Amino acid sequence: MINVQNLTLSFQDNSILNNLNFHIKPHDIVAIIGASGAGKSTLLRCLNLLERPQFGKISINDIELDVSRVKRSQLVRFRQQTAMVFQQFNLFQQKNALENVMEGLVVVKKYPKDKAQQIAYDKLVEVGLGERIYHYPKQLSGGQQQRVAIARALAMDPKVLLLDEPTSALDPELVGEVLATIKLAAKSGITMLLVSHEMSFVHEIATRVFFLDKGQIIEDGTPKQVFTNPTQQRTRDFLARYYNTMQMEYEI
Repeated sequence: MINVQNLTLSFQDNSILNNLNFHIKPHDIVAIIGASGAGKSTLLRCLNLLERPQFGKISINDIELDVSRVKRSQLVRFRQQTAMVFQQFNLFQQKNALENVMEGLVVVKKYPKDKAQQIAYDKLVEVGLGERIYHYPKQLSGGQQQRVAIARALAMDPKVLLLDEPTSALDPELVGEVLATIKLAAKSGITMLLVSHEMSFVHEIATRVFFLDKGQIIEDGTPKQVFTNPTQQRTRDFLARYYNTMQMEYEI
């Protein structure tokens, strides 16, 4: 499904991603955790080439790119395999919820307006916003805006959903509704990569966890393996404050 070989990105003398190699199977829910500055968000942005690595190969759904030489026609087709939900909602303020979700369907996929409108409406209903389709972003809470952003991503029918700390810009009381929406999307079977600091949610939803440190994946396993029996001291140090909770949940 996703295959990454020798992915490398640096700025001047600062190594951001260091020769990453990994494979992700269809329907996997991969959570990427680690300290701030470890390269988590950059890795997501490299997977759809919003950031351009210097070296490496990325394949998604049998479409392979050598990142050092990418033609525009390849890039467009490649990016259609993914959809991304950002920390900030990035909604068009002058468009209502329905129009925000329709935008990519009309502009990118060239769908007729009536077809795009039906898909957009269905996705907004799925995320619990059927009664807010004509509301503008300023009329929606932060959690509702992020749910519109998730609906917009899902409407594009991507093979892979990328979520970059989707709750970090929300007030605590709004986090739950967004996590519930992500959980619903995960149950649909979509392949997902999620960057998050919500550790309890990570071990609940993920099928696999990457611990990223200094641009390298130093831990790769199931949530239970990574949270309760990490192989690296750096991982143990990072997760120390979560151990009591995890131990109680796993009864070890």
